[in-house]
Amino acid sequence: MCQLAAYVGDRPIAPLLLRAIENQEPYIGGYATGLGVIDDGILKVEKDRGHVRKVMSSTKISELEGTTGMSHSRHTSKAKNRPDLNTQTMAHPFIDGTGTLALMHNGGIRGYRELWEGLKEGHEFASYSEEADDLTDSEVAVHMLRDYLDEGSSMEEGLRRLAQSINGEFLFGVFSSEHPETIWIANWHNPCVVGLGDDEAMFCSSPIGFYDVRDEFDKIFTPPRNSIIKLTRGRAEITTMDPKRKIPRLKLNRNILAERILRALERTGRLEIREISRALHPEGWAEAFGLSSETWRDIRRDGILFNNEYFDILETMVSDGFLSEEVSLVSEAGVPDIPKFFYSLV
Repeated sequence: MCQLAAYVGDRPIAPLLLRAIENQEPYIGGYATGLGVIDDGILKVEKDRGHVRKVMSSTKISELEGTTGMSHSRHTSKAKNRPDLNTQTMAHPFIDGTGTLALMHNGGIRGYRELWEGLKEGHEFASYSEEADDLTDSEVAVHMLRDYLDEGSSMEEGLRRLAQSINGEFLFGVFSSEHPETIWIANWHNPCVVGLGDDEAMFCSSPIGFYDVRDEFDKIFTPPRNSIIKLTRGRAEITTMDPKRKIPRLKLNRNILAERILRALERTGRLEIREISRALHPEGWAEAFGLSSETWRDIRRDGILFNNEYFDILETMVSDGFLSEEVSLVSEAGVPDIPKFFYSLV
C-alpha cells in the first residue's frame, strides 16, 4: 500500500504535502517519494527513490511551488528485496506523453503486463527497466486514461472507463495542467480522507496525514467507496464511479480484531505494522468480520481494504495502554533508514 496526499489552495504546497506523506510513511511507504505540482499552468515533477527526508536531500522537491499538487510515498512488496524494482523512474507520479497529465496510484493492477503489451507501441513507458524486464503497473493507467481523453471522454468519463478496464486494488489521483486547481480521485475501496476549508481542499490516504493541520480545516471526512471525487477550492463533488460494482456490506467487530492483535503479539513479542496484519490473515480478519476464511480471501482479491480502520484500532490500543508503539528504521528495497511503526505488548 502506498500513501498519498493532495491539495488545492494557497498554502505553501511542498512543505504541506511532503509533511503529509512523511506523517503517513511509517504505516506503509518510504520506498520512493514524488511530488507533482501545477505552477502557473505548467506541470512540474520531482521524484526519487527513498523516504521523504532522503528525497528532500537528493532533489529539489522542497522548492516546488503552485496551488495544485499531489505527493506519493511508494510501497510495493515486489521491490522489498529487489532494489532493481525500486528506481527513480518507477516512483510516482507518472506523466502522459503530452506532459500535461499526471497520475498517482495506491494499489495494484492485475494483468498489467498484458495491458502494457497493448499500449507500448503508442506510448513511451519511462518506468520500464530492461535489467528487471518490468515496469510499474501504475504507469499503464496514465496512458490508458490519456487514450480515453483523446477519444473525447471527460476526465470523469475517462476515469470510469479506466476503472471498468482494470482488475485489482486502486485509488487513482489525477491532475492536469489543462484543468488548473482541480484534482480527481477515483477510488474503489482504498483508504481515502478528504478535508475542506475556506477556499482550499485536501486529500490524504490516512487521517494522520492531516495531523499538523487537522484543526485548520472546517470538515474532514471519509467519502463513499466506489466514487469519483473532484476537489476544487473549498469543494468536493462526489459521484459514483462504477454503478455495476457492488460494495459488500461488512461490519468490523473491533473487539475481536483487537483480541486477535493481542494474540499475535503474545506469540511473537514485537511486530512491524504490516507483519501484524499478515499474522491475522485470513482467520483473524475473517473472524472480525464474521466471515469464513475463503470469503475473506475473495473479498481481498476484489481489492477491498480496511487499512484506516486497522490503523485506528492500533492507535486506540496504544492510547488505552494495551500496546506500545515505536518508530524504528529498516532497510528495504535498497533504501536505508525507512521509518516503520512497530508494536509490542505493554
